[in-house]
Amino acid sequence: MKREDLEKLGLTKEQIDSVCDLNNKDMKPVKDDLQKAQDDLKVAQEKLTTAEEAVKKFDGVDLEKQNKQIKDLQDALKKKEEDHAAELAARDFNSLLEKSISSIKGKNSKAIMALLDMDSLRSSKNQKEDVEKALKALAEAEDSKMLFGEPETKPTGTQSIIGAVTKTTETAKETLGDALAAHYKN
Repeated sequence: MKREDLEKLGLTKEQIDSVCDLNNKDMKPVKDDLQKAQDDLKVAQEKLTTAEEAVKKFDGVDLEKQNKQIKDLQDALKKKEEDHAAELAARDFNSLLEKSISSIKGKNSKAIMALLDMDSLRSSKNQKEDVEKALKALAEAEDSKMLFGEPETKPTGTQSIIGAVTKTTETAKETLGDALAAHYKN
C-alpha cells in the first residue's frame, strides 16, 4: 500500500502515517524472514558450488579401484604388523630361552634347544615357568644331564721338544731358563 493510494481515499496525513506505521509493524517480521531466507540461500549456493568443484576433482576416478587399493594397503599393513609382532615374540622367546639355559648352566644351548619341544613352549601362556620346568627335566634326565653343569676346562699343556704333552692346571709364567731346566730334568 502506497501513500498516494491513501491520499486518494481522502485520509489525512496523520491517518496515513498511522496506517503506514501499522503496516510497517506487520511487514517487519516478514522482511526479516525474507532476509534470513536470502542469506541461507546464498550460503547454500556457496556450499553447492564448493561441493561441485570437489566432485569435479574426482571425475574419471574409479572409486571401486581406489576402494580396492585402500583395502589391499590396509591388509598389507595388518600383515606387516602381525609379522612384526611375531618377530618380537620370537626374539623375546629366544632371549628367555638363552637366559634360562645359561642360568641353569647349560653347556651347549643349540643341543639343549634341539631336545626341547619348542612349539609347545612358544605357544605356552606362561613361557618362563614352562621353559624352566623343561630345562630342569632335561638336566635331571639320564640321557641329557651331561649337557648341564660347569663347562669343562680345556687342558693346557706344554710341549717338550720330543712332542709329549703334559697337562697343567695353572698357567705357568716361565722364563727361558725355567724351560731349559724343566727340559733337561726329564
